[in-house]
Amino acid sequence: MKKQLILNSCSGVILYAVNILVAFVMSPVVIRALGNRDYGVWELVMSVVGYMGLLDLGVGPALVRFVAVASGKEDRDDMRRTMSTSFAFFLAVGVAVVLAFILLGYFPYLVGGRETGEIANIGTVFLLFGLNAALVLPQQVFIATLMGVQRHYFINLSRGVLALLRAVLTFYLLRMYAGRGLIVLALLEPLFSLVQLLLFAAAVQLDPQLPRMSRSAVSWGKLGELFSFGVKNATMQVAGRLQNQSVPFIIGHVLGLGTIVYFAMPNRLIDYAKGLALAIGFPLTPYFSSTYGKGVHDELVTSWLNTSLALQIVTLAMPVAIFYYGETFLALWIGRSYAVAGRWVLYCLLVGLVADALASNAFRMLTAQGQHGRSALVWLVMSALSIPLGIAGARVWGVAGAALGTTVTMVVGNLVTLVMTCRLMKLSLRDYARQTLQRLLLPLLFFVAAAQLLARLFPVSGYAMLILQLACGGAIYLAAVWFLTLPADTRGHFTTQFKARFYRSAAAG
Repeated sequence: MKKQLILNSCSGVILYAVNILVAFVMSPVVIRALGNRDYGVWELVMSVVGYMGLLDLGVGPALVRFVAVASGKEDRDDMRRTMSTSFAFFLAVGVAVVLAFILLGYFPYLVGGRETGEIANIGTVFLLFGLNAALVLPQQVFIATLMGVQRHYFINLSRGVLALLRAVLTFYLLRMYAGRGLIVLALLEPLFSLVQLLLFAAAVQLDPQLPRMSRSAVSWGKLGELFSFGVKNATMQVAGRLQNQSVPFIIGHVLGLGTIVYFAMPNRLIDYAKGLALAIGFPLTPYFSSTYGKGVHDELVTSWLNTSLALQIVTLAMPVAIFYYGETFLALWIGRSYAVAGRWVLYCLLVGLVADALASNAFRMLTAQGQHGRSALVWLVMSALSIPLGIAGARVWGVAGAALGTTVTMVVGNLVTLVMTCRLMKLSLRDYARQTLQRLLLPLLFFVAAAQLLARLFPVSGYAMLILQLACGGAIYLAAVWFLTLPADTRGHFTTQFKARFYRSAAAG
């Protein structure tokens, strides 16, 4: 199980790296092809897609947990009922989503205000996104099944290859059809969703260890179980959408569509940092669920603390790196004007990123034990509060003020979630901090000192110097983690494993 967990995490990191590479190359291309106004429309449409995801009523996230528990218990009948029932549900929801997008196509000003009336083919864009939603929703069943049986690596590697193919095709089509960027991007959404649907459905159907779906296995009782568990996830989903998707709407309506990009690009850096933590930690929810199903509490606590520390080694270093190099990177990547306009947005979002890192693994543990309802409710309340805070902030401080609501949500939500998880695990906050954050303070100080010194001695003037400074600072940080954070027996274990693999490779060669 642990080897498979490592394989899943490593494949997630590979997918993360591919997505970073694609975004690095394609983001400037897309912005130039669309322009600030149309790019703002694209961000708004993507936010609408995020809100439409709420129509699954939390069944999607619940699927991973139900499949994982059924797999741990080796209950094929329960897994068949879960898969079949959820597939029927998502087909019905898909029809509703298509109708909603068709309606928005006739009334686009509901999303982007009066400016959307000047954009050609905006109705077609919404129609294509409706078709995409109809494909993505049933796809969740196959993805959740593969995740529940610890086959994240297949999903991650497949998506990595498709991301590269999509980037090449996008670049080619944007150049060929200049001035029609929105239609090109919208058309590619359902095309690649269809490819993924067929690929993951085939992987599930061809796996002899997985049960086959059938209409006779569709059960109202199972749907009730999914809803009962999923309503907690749905609450968290609503909170997440309000937190992440509302800011572009606020900026678009208060400050104008052309200013959304000044939030979107700094927020993209924060999303990349979160994406790395997600890539590493995503397999942990089914892993915790499977361990919880065995009923061994001490093993569960140890797994939570160890994986939380492992995640924080990465997640707490990311805010340091972005603080020192984020604005410089944006200037090199998109342009100096975007970096300057997004400076305080970036600093504001960094506070939330730190809070997210401190509780990087808490909600996963609550979800694995089905105890995440109260935490999700807190997130919902705080996320709702972020909207009036964001509107007021946008009117007073502009784009950075609009980001304030997200920061408040992240800080309070993560703190409350961490407290709830510690209580569930019968662990004090002090003990949690001693096993995680406290062990990383000195390495983080080394990282800060190295970044500060390198920035003064060698000002960054290009990507090469930026990468070199990050590599040097990161090497110092990892060395400090190795000697100051990891215990001697852990270092010895890794060293022994590395030597054994090296000798086996040498002998095979």
